[in-house]
Amino acid sequence: MKGLLLPPREEGRRRPKGWWAEDVSQAFLEAVAEEKPHVKPYFSKTIRDLEVVEGSAARFDCKIEGYPDPEVVWFKDDQSIRESRHFQIDYDEDGNCSLIISDVCGDDDAKYTCKAVNSLGEATCTAELIVETMEEGEGEGGEEEEEE
Repeated sequence: MKGLLLPPREEGRRRPKGWWAEDVSQAFLEAVAEEKPHVKPYFSKTIRDLEVVEGSAARFDCKIEGYPDPEVVWFKDDQSIRESRHFQIDYDEDGNCSLIISDVCGDDDAKYTCKAVNSLGEATCTAELIVETMEEGEGEGGEEEEEE
């Protein structure tokens, strides 16, 4: 809030009754007008299902709106994800949020959820990660060895 500077009092002059109330009200209105409206979290872009080959990287991207800025938690099959070399979480000041899974393996084949929470509520979006493992690729379309 802006400070209120009182002008020096002139000898023999009196200020009109209530003069300061107008200045204080104006300063308060300016401070309120600068504040963003409070909005519960929502996704303007949601994560989508991904299909990746084992050993590659997977990336889920979304955009989160809301004020105050939402806290974000990612889940793999309803278990919260801790950031590590394998799971990296990016969340910038514009609300762009990503979960990057490096060196994907069969264990990463799961349902992933992004949850955004602020004092007004919460929002979630969910997508599947399908991992194509090497064993799956080798058996498809091939013939088994013939027995003699």
